[in-house]
Amino acid sequence: MKIYYNSSLWDKGNGLGGVRQKVNWHFKYAGTRHCIPVIYRFSKGIVFDVITFLDETKLRAFFEKYEAIEETLTPLQQRCAEQEHPYQPMPINEIWINGKQAESGYSSSSAISIPWARQEDELIFVRKAYSLILKDTDCFACERFCVPYPKTNFKVQKMLRFLRLNKVSSVKLSMCPVQWFSPLDIHFRISDKESQKKICFEHPKTGIKHTLYFQNAELVKLPMGEDGNRSFYAVQAMYEIEPALPQGDSLQFNSSIQYTEIPEDGFSPTAASSIGIIGGAHGPTAIFVTAKNKEETVPRGVHGLPLYSCFSVPGFSKEDALHFVLEGINIKHCDSKEYNFQ
Repeated sequence: MKIYYNSSLWDKGNGLGGVRQKVNWHFKYAGTRHCIPVIYRFSKGIVFDVITFLDETKLRAFFEKYEAIEETLTPLQQRCAEQEHPYQPMPINEIWINGKQAESGYSSSSAISIPWARQEDELIFVRKAYSLILKDTDCFACERFCVPYPKTNFKVQKMLRFLRLNKVSSVKLSMCPVQWFSPLDIHFRISDKESQKKICFEHPKTGIKHTLYFQNAELVKLPMGEDGNRSFYAVQAMYEIEPALPQGDSLQFNSSIQYTEIPEDGFSPTAASSIGIIGGAHGPTAIFVTAKNKEETVPRGVHGLPLYSCFSVPGFSKEDALHFVLEGINIKHCDSKEYNFQ
């Protein structure tokens, strides 16, 4: 298998191929087995494949559950289904080569080989190249990473890289924490004239009842178009939560609007079919204030609890109350983790 300096599993590329360096690094992440069989060295950086060994029983159960109903799923249900898939790409945050952090801008692509899924096997060439480690595996995934080298000021090292003679002695992969989305789908309305509003829900994992205290609702007018004569409206509200969510969990509000027809007010942007407001997630949004003792202080609400911000679903007309959607909770699924390969 000839590899070129890019992350595409499908682009044939051109020019010199990478110098093959066999490593055969095996590891486990989130209960699944993985392997990096080979590193391919280039003058600019390295390319390597992460092979994921998939559980055929889990794959068949997933297909049986969703194959007949996939076209009827709502966006919320589709999101939950996607995170149930037995294969999830590696949530890599940082990559270190020979003890130094690689340059930002690395890229990746991935594909799955499931012979019985009635689809063209895009990874036949990968299966042939890594036949020894895949000989007992029917289903697998391959994620290819293209990673630039860390910066160096040493002329000798630059020359070795140019000639592709610099051996990779170690690679460190730093994984991001992973959150699992659990739906709540709670709908309610808040007016900018309401001083307070209380919403309760039960945490889907812990079973604890949480109370949200909304306050300081404010109508936000967002001009649209070059002339600014047309606008859409949203309500921004602050809230406290009691008791606090478990560490690593966060609420997610839906603050986007989608449309396929011209609204009654005649506003029909031609450049987009959806509008979203950033800031719908549970988290501090106010600027931290430094006290005299240099300790950071988070703004607090009427119940003495930390304040967080959220937006309603935007609307094209100014209404007395606007629609809020608490989609669900992002629950901590995996902690951050590091793997050192040598």
